[in-house]
Amino acid sequence: MKTFPTSAVWCLGILFISVSLITTGSSEVQVVGPADPVDALAGDDIILPCSLKPKASAETMIVRWTRLNLTTENVHLYRDGRDSNEDQSPSYRGRTSMFNEELKNGNVSLKLTRVTLSDAGSYMCFIPTLTSQVKETTVQLLVGAVSQPVTSIIGTKGGGVVLKCESGGWFPEPEMEWLDSSGTILPADGPPERHRDPEGLYTVRRHVTVNQTDTNRFTCRVNQTEINHLKETEIHVPDDVFPKSHVGLIVGLLAAAVVVLTASAGGVYWWRKHMKEKEQRQRLEERRDALFVTRHKDHLIHMVSKGKSIASELHQKDLIPDEMNSQISAARTSQDQMRLLFLALEEAEDTTRVKSAFYRILLDLEPDVVKDLEEQRQRLEELQKKIIKDLEERVKDYKLEQEKRRDVLFVDRHKDHLIQRVSKGKSIASELHQKDLIPDEMNSQISAAGTSQDQMRLLFKALGRKKVKSDFYRILLDLEPDVVIEVGASFVDDHKDQLIQKVTQVKPIMYELFYEELYGNIKINQMNRQEQMRLLYEALEEAEDTRRVKSDFYRILLDLEPDVVKDLDIYDDYFGLFNLIDIYDDDISLFNLFEEEQRQRWEELRDAQFVTRHKDHLIQNVSKGKSIASELHQKDLIPDEMNSQISAARTSQDQMRLLFKALEEAENTTRVKSTFYRILLDLEPDVVKDLKKEQRQRWEEREKKRREELEEQSDAQFVNKHKDHLIQMVSKGESIASELHQKDLIPDEMNSQISAAGTSQDQMRLLFKALEEAEDTTRVKSTFYKILLDLEPDVVKDLNVNKMKAPKKLRKENEKLRKENEKLRKENEKLRKENDELKEKLRKAEETNQSLSTSPGGQQKTQTPSQKSEGIEGMEMESLPGRKSGPGPGRKSAPEMESLPGRKSAPEMESLPGRKSAPEMESLPGRKSAPEMKPLLAAGPQKEDLYDLERGGRDTTEFNYRETIPSGRKSGPEKEMEMKPLLGPGPQKDDLDELEREEELLQNLTMCYRVTIERL
Repeated sequence: MKTFPTSAVWCLGILFISVSLITTGSSEVQVVGPADPVDALAGDDIILPCSLKPKASAETMIVRWTRLNLTTENVHLYRDGRDSNEDQSPSYRGRTSMFNEELKNGNVSLKLTRVTLSDAGSYMCFIPTLTSQVKETTVQLLVGAVSQPVTSIIGTKGGGVVLKCESGGWFPEPEMEWLDSSGTILPADGPPERHRDPEGLYTVRRHVTVNQTDTNRFTCRVNQTEINHLKETEIHVPDDVFPKSHVGLIVGLLAAAVVVLTASAGGVYWWRKHMKEKEQRQRLEERRDALFVTRHKDHLIHMVSKGKSIASELHQKDLIPDEMNSQISAARTSQDQMRLLFLALEEAEDTTRVKSAFYRILLDLEPDVVKDLEEQRQRLEELQKKIIKDLEERVKDYKLEQEKRRDVLFVDRHKDHLIQRVSKGKSIASELHQKDLIPDEMNSQISAAGTSQDQMRLLFKALGRKKVKSDFYRILLDLEPDVVIEVGASFVDDHKDQLIQKVTQVKPIMYELFYEELYGNIKINQMNRQEQMRLLYEALEEAEDTRRVKSDFYRILLDLEPDVVKDLDIYDDYFGLFNLIDIYDDDISLFNLFEEEQRQRWEELRDAQFVTRHKDHLIQNVSKGKSIASELHQKDLIPDEMNSQISAARTSQDQMRLLFKALEEAENTTRVKSTFYRILLDLEPDVVKDLKKEQRQRWEEREKKRREELEEQSDAQFVNKHKDHLIQMVSKGESIASELHQKDLIPDEMNSQISAAGTSQDQMRLLFKALEEAEDTTRVKSTFYKILLDLEPDVVKDLNVNKMKAPKKLRKENEKLRKENEKLRKENEKLRKENDELKEKLRKAEETNQSLSTSPGGQQKTQTPSQKSEGIEGMEMESLPGRKSGPGPGRKSAPEMESLPGRKSAPEMESLPGRKSAPEMESLPGRKSAPEMKPLLAAGPQKEDLYDLERGGRDTTEFNYRETIPSGRKSGPEKEMEMKPLLGPGPQKDDLDELEREEELLQNLTMCYRVTIERL
């Protein structure tokens, strides 16, 4: 059976809730429901909408769903954070549920499964824990039943055949009619026969007598307008069933009765049509009145004061029973009377007709109440229109901003690709300039650029603001759509398996791309992300313009899943190199650069990518799909059921299609596809070999095209660079222009102007003007260069252009750079060793200082200042344990330090600007003289000596020079004279930074060199 779509009900319900909140002007939480009834067919699953506005969590609230004719039992009860259905009505047991995951958003709707006719009626959504006045709302449920009509031939009557149509299992009562092949309603043999079974379902039967026609096809139609359902069954009557007629008698009778029959048939037809339209109008009016009563139930209960009179009139018309009328008359307040009256309306057999009669009586007895409600309804409709308009504008603005953001992401991410591929940069710049998005000067520079690449580089330099990039993208999509679309579509195709595994925000993507086809499908919620992504890919393939839709999918990925796209781009960097090696030599591999586990992972990804890219080819050419599936099944990589289906498939193509379906549905599809590839390589190596051969040919074609493009760019750059020289030196401009004209690269008018020019310089100026104005200026300039090389090779030779030497020069520079890097690496290693040695010396000096500062018994000595002064007189660093006098191995003396290249002597240091002499240093504030410092010094190295030693070790390592460690504290002049040979320009901190940068460059270049050598 068909189900009624609930999206319209939801939309109207949400709009009604929004309007209700605005009109009340209150911010308190209220219970709201739909304005219109919910329609359903028997056996359907439906949702009774109910929610909190403004949005609030209902997880801790009590939610009670009841039916107005159920006094004590509940339809569904939620409390204490769970479903509590102890007092649930038996008829609803096991058929109700709530959306627990949506309670935090205020959604307290009820799902009712396997709807029956007895479920029709009014349901109340009640939340007693709310503090607001509106704690409940009512939802009207209409349930219908339909069935297919059955037609049969009863016999003959006169000159025609009697047909019968019968259809049972309908609710509410339907209308039945017969039609001929042209759609004209046929007059039936009497009124329809109606019967109602104990379950309340209607059976309708009707007869008609038909005469022979051209087609002998007749249709029985059963229609129910309340639930808007129609069923038809066609019957064909064979020619031999019709009785043989006397032609003369029939013609005479027809001639005699033609006028009467025509008039009567026309009158009957129009009368029946008028009565049917009148009946339909009446049913529509009744339904409209019933909807008004249902919608304003709460208001009517509180506002109507003549409930007893209305009930009395309904009772006189036999629309409510005696018992209910007595209860209403006995009720004390008008509100109680109206509640009982509404209960009677809901329990009526034909509730629509009874509510319509209630509305008519109310309109007669209390017209002001109806008038006020109608005015309120009009105001609500106006507010609804205003809200809808405002929402549409906001959605439009949001989508516009979203599109701009995605345009910018695309342009920024594919800047290099667009610079190389886009050929109409000048036209794009012109349109942006017309919109005042780039300045005049920049537009002129772009127009004057020689090659399309230069134009695009300047254009990207001009793209600054977000709006400019978005407009650039839109213009590019209009002028060169293939460049834009191919980027996204290729990415989506190449990374199908990875995207299925990695993409997490599947439903938002479905919402934007396939709202009606996928997002509205309730089965989507029952799938995991991988299943949803597979379904999304199926929709992409079935789309009308699949490449453009895939491009839109890629742009959404850039916005919603940027990390996934970034990771897959890294994969592409490696796969481009790995596939190139696989094309030419299977024995060469760069996987040795990685660890074993990482190498295995990359191999699996490479194999899976091969299988994905050549899916269609493999389906058509692989003949041993059954054997491959068997081996995969033995390894527990495909299930038993799928293996059985593949074995039962008749053709190899069907086997491979099922096998690929199993690969896509596998939990770890990458590993399974890699295993499939290795089995295929073992069983059918020729198929893989042919594919690799085709892949190699495609790659060579792309490389050839790329080389041609690079050659054209190089030629164009040569022409641009030597423009002035060529204008002065080239003498055969007319001949060059003639050849370009023969190739349709310059127009007739320009060729004529060049031929008419007086001097060769004028010819060349006009020729360069034609080159600049050409649509594809790079290709035209390259052709110009080749003609020039043929006609005047000496001119080119004079400009010292030899393209064949460029690769040799690059190789020499690369070799020179490699040697320099190796030299830097060795020097760096030497510096590290010296640093380690100095650290060891520093450690020993600290141990010596600690041993000298304590007594033999482990107690620290106490000395007077005079004792300290006496002790330091004869103490020198040479007397320290393990200390050797004189310069150590590799150490230079002071005179040798003076003789180093670039080293300044003491007098030269004294003459440096800002350099203070020893007496001036002594006179500085807080500076102590040598005699004053003497009493403060103790025997042996001091803390300052250790700092000097540490600095010396560090400086020796980092700055590549040595500093003499003092052998004892000297007086001021002695110390100055001793330190003078050590002073000089020496390496400074900038030298350290430079050395670190060179070391980092060394590491990067070493890695690049290694990869480059492997690729070559």
